[in-house]
Amino acid sequence: MDVILLVLIGAIVAHRFNRRLTAQEREIARLRQALERVQGPVTVEAAPVEAPAADTAVMAEAPPEPPPIQPPPEPSPPPLSVWSRLEDALAGRWLIWLGGATVALAAAFFIKMSIEQGWLGPGVRVALGLLSAAALMIGGEWLRQRGGGAEPGGRDPVPPALTAAGLFTGFASVYGGYVLYDLFAPPVAFALLGGLAALGMALSLLQGPYIAALGLLGGFATPLLVSSIGGSAWGLFAYLLALSGAGMTVVLWRGWRWLGLGTLVGAAGWVPVWYVGGWNPGDALPVGIYLLLTAGLFLMPALLAGPAEPLPRTTLFDMLRWTGRPRADRLAVAAVAVLGLLMAMLVTVDGHRDGSLVMLALFGLLCVAAGRRIERIAGVAWIGALAVLLAFAGWTVPRWPLPPPAVTADGHPIVPSPGAGLPFQSGRFLWAVGGFALLYGVCGFIALWRSSRAALWSSLAAWMPVVLLALAYWRLDPPQSDTLWPVASLALAALLVAGTGPLARHRHQPGVGLGLAAFAAGAAGALSLGAVMMLREAWLTVALAAQVPVLAWLERRMGLRSLRAVILLVAGAVLVRLALNPSVLEYGEDGLGWIVYGYGLPAAGFFLAIHWLRSAPDGRGDDGVVALLEAGGLAFVTLLLSLGIQALTRGTLDEPPDTLREVALHTLVWLALALLLATGRRWRTRPVAVWGRRILAGLAALQAVALHLVALNPLWSDEAVGAWPVANTLLLAYGLPALLGLLFLWVEPLPARLRPWVALLPLVLLGTNLALEIRHAFQGPVLSGPDLPDAEWYGYSVGFLVAAVLMLVAALRYRLGWLRHAAMALILAVVAKVFLSDMAELGGLYRVASFLGLGLSLIGVGYLYRRLQGTAPQGGQTIA
Repeated sequence: MDVILLVLIGAIVAHRFNRRLTAQEREIARLRQALERVQGPVTVEAAPVEAPAADTAVMAEAPPEPPPIQPPPEPSPPPLSVWSRLEDALAGRWLIWLGGATVALAAAFFIKMSIEQGWLGPGVRVALGLLSAAALMIGGEWLRQRGGGAEPGGRDPVPPALTAAGLFTGFASVYGGYVLYDLFAPPVAFALLGGLAALGMALSLLQGPYIAALGLLGGFATPLLVSSIGGSAWGLFAYLLALSGAGMTVVLWRGWRWLGLGTLVGAAGWVPVWYVGGWNPGDALPVGIYLLLTAGLFLMPALLAGPAEPLPRTTLFDMLRWTGRPRADRLAVAAVAVLGLLMAMLVTVDGHRDGSLVMLALFGLLCVAAGRRIERIAGVAWIGALAVLLAFAGWTVPRWPLPPPAVTADGHPIVPSPGAGLPFQSGRFLWAVGGFALLYGVCGFIALWRSSRAALWSSLAAWMPVVLLALAYWRLDPPQSDTLWPVASLALAALLVAGTGPLARHRHQPGVGLGLAAFAAGAAGALSLGAVMMLREAWLTVALAAQVPVLAWLERRMGLRSLRAVILLVAGAVLVRLALNPSVLEYGEDGLGWIVYGYGLPAAGFFLAIHWLRSAPDGRGDDGVVALLEAGGLAFVTLLLSLGIQALTRGTLDEPPDTLREVALHTLVWLALALLLATGRRWRTRPVAVWGRRILAGLAALQAVALHLVALNPLWSDEAVGAWPVANTLLLAYGLPALLGLLFLWVEPLPARLRPWVALLPLVLLGTNLALEIRHAFQGPVLSGPDLPDAEWYGYSVGFLVAAVLMLVAALRYRLGWLRHAAMALILAVVAKVFLSDMAELGGLYRVASFLGLGLSLIGVGYLYRRLQGTAPQGGQTIA
């Protein structure tokens, strides 16, 4: 099979070379023909003959020779077809690489066959393999230096193919000598494999990226192949650091960014493997140094890339922008993110000991220094901060101890010192939190001066201490009576407010306004955090909502429009907690009081913030942030009323409403809010008001159809509707929603073609109310009885006929075409009922009264129609 394959490959190569020679011969012949057409046939010039002297004057007067004819430009060759390109790639490159792989396999097969046949001893086999590898690599480099087979516009694929085969053969020979024959000691085998990897990286500078990839793969696979490090982290990570340095050197020299990603995968992949299978106490130092130096290696291309172009704008979220960055910057940011995660894992694996915490601090300083030096990648400072937060979030610490009794047994007061009785681990945790808060606060504040990313450094200096304080409070969970934590929050807020003083004096500089916004937001967050520490539970969201009007006032007072981004984040968090958080219902155990302050105060704060934000002096106050606050305020008011109804009617928020009276109250509240939004002069044209009232009206309509008319209809729900004739549950569930719906349609500017169809539901609710009131008059509070006396059946005819007449009068009086059509349809329905049902079902005086009343009513309707229709102005058009 191998012979057949080799013969086939040789035939393909020979056929390809034959085709190329034939094509070259045709091309040479075509060029000769073109040259002869331009210059004429090539002839041998005769010796010059001297002319007579008499002809000299004639020759002097001869006209000049015409200029030589320029040959026409040769047409460009037609583009190659897909099949031609595929054929060229197959025969010109792929077969060469396949030949290199075949040579490597031949070496492997030779070693295997020599083992099976016993021809050569183990040492000779390995030596021959190494010699073959050296010969292949030397031959590849010799062919590269000759340079005779390079493709047009490309690189000759033969030398790297031979070199790759030699590297593979060398790796296989060393590994076989170590594993199969024990010819090499582990350190020797490790050194040989590492040397081959380094040789491959060096040859890649001359022969192309494939050799670099092979050398890199072999280098990172060497520790797996040879366990020569003996459990030593120093040996392994020193080797990996050297290999990563070689890879990044090639990246810097040749600009192969994909090789940088491969180096990052190999350099970072060994760290979690060591965490799982090789970790020993004391490894935090070598692993931490390795991560620090590796991060420096990957930051080097961005540092050497030169100064960046000025950014068109500076925002608090520039670090999130990925598109448009140079490739070196993207590689640096990705490497810092991966290595930051590994550094956080190192702190956790090490048990948060001092050594790993020092490494984490040094990593943070490296990120801050690199971000300040290369401001294109200033976001790496926040990546280091996130690594700190991740490491501290996994720190298991004892909870804050309960406070001692306030007095002794003798009645003397006890004044405990702060932190008295605090466990040792909790104390270390607090010291670490304080140290890192000081680190990022001071470094961020120093870095923001004369920086084009002042907003980013200000956010780091202002927000990181607040987040660390909140994290410490969450992990230690101190009792609510402990006042040390609120005092710490107030002190932090005071420091942040003091930090705004120097910034305010330089607010004219680019980005400093955003820095002021970041410090103001941090101070507001610290104050809110202090309130949370004292209040807990539902007041947490109330305290967050209190930031919104405070930030809006600061934005108006100081002209810091960038604070709107912070307002957007805080308002979004409040909305999620109050509108999308299922656990918010658990706070309702306090009854109606919690609902009033839990939703009323945030709604009031949102509306106050809207007032301040819309009155911005630059005329750009009305934006998306204001729209979000308007939507949030409307949602809070709706939830306040709906949950208040739930608490008053059922006494709990855990059970949904299941009676017609409760559901009707919700429907009325929604319709009333929709009507209020449609009639208010100041907000009726606002987009939030327009869509808010339509959504509320749509929810009310959906609930009216699904629950009022179907699920909770008293005709089959056995629910009592009350003893009073009109003021009962039927009026709440059908009459009032229908009236509010008609009023809403009266003031809401809906398209004329939709108005009749939308008005159909209120009319149906009015008809249902009328029918159920008639049944209530004969059946009592429970309407689900089986009896249907003649008087009730006759009452339906009378009631609906009177309603149709009133609708017709109103339609003619106000020229409402859709209402006139509905009235006429109802009259026809009553006529059909009288003739089809009353004639057969009723008897005696009821039948006489039914027909007599219908006849008189129809005569009256005709008279009123002619009278009222005639009062319409000439040429007037009814509203259809």
